[in-house]
Amino acid sequence: MRIFIVDDCEILRMSLDIMFRAENGVEVVGVSDSRDAELIQRITGSRCNTLLVGLRLGRACGLDLVRKLRQTNSAVCVVMLGYSTDLGNISQMHDAGADDFVSIASSNAEIVTKVLQANRNGHITDFSVTTSYDRLPLSPS
Repeated sequence: MRIFIVDDCEILRMSLDIMFRAENGVEVVGVSDSRDAELIQRITGSRCNTLLVGLRLGRACGLDLVRKLRQTNSAVCVVMLGYSTDLGNISQMHDAGADDFVSIASSNAEIVTKVLQANRNGHITDFSVTTSYDRLPLSPS
């Protein structure tokens, strides 16, 4: 798996980078924040097959990045990372072209497993995430 990581929190980016570099069969081909003016070009030029992107990016929204990426006809698998797991955001993620979601509150092992599964599933959308409050499965309507 070739992964590109985008998040505006430097500590989180660094942690994710270290975490995925430690995985066998995973190559981190890019790490960036959303302020990079050439971000879409860097993602597509990296030839990644998986993008892990924060849902909430500083002054931007990860969904906007996904929409722009999909306009380039990119077939990259997109996994959103964030806290917000309410049904409205899940529907927005699905509509934007994201393939999966993983909660930032998950353990490192759960994040890696979810991203690896999303990569293996291709574009079979799986939003069977759980809320941190009631652990109920959610899926887009």
